[in-house]
Amino acid sequence: MGLLKFILYAIIIYYCILFFSRFFLTLVLKRWANKFQKNMKNQANSNNYHERQEGETVVQYKKKTNSTSDPGGEYVDFEDVNEGK
Repeated sequence: MGLLKFILYAIIIYYCILFFSRFFLTLVLKRWANKFQKNMKNQANSNNYHERQEGETVVQYKKKTNSTSDPGGEYVDFEDVNEGK
């Protein structure tokens, strides 16, 4: 009889957790989505860019890398040579 009570209580607790977790997870995901949306709006509205006057030219250069490593040497084309056969 004790084993049946334990199994019954375990099943009831399991389904209660499933039922309440749906509401809890929905609430947490909605808050996370709203926070993410506010951050995206703030980023879009912030002045991260510099407005330029008409006709101004902007040139961007890649950073030069001072690499002293060997890129692998030269390519050497070769032929297979059959010895005596």
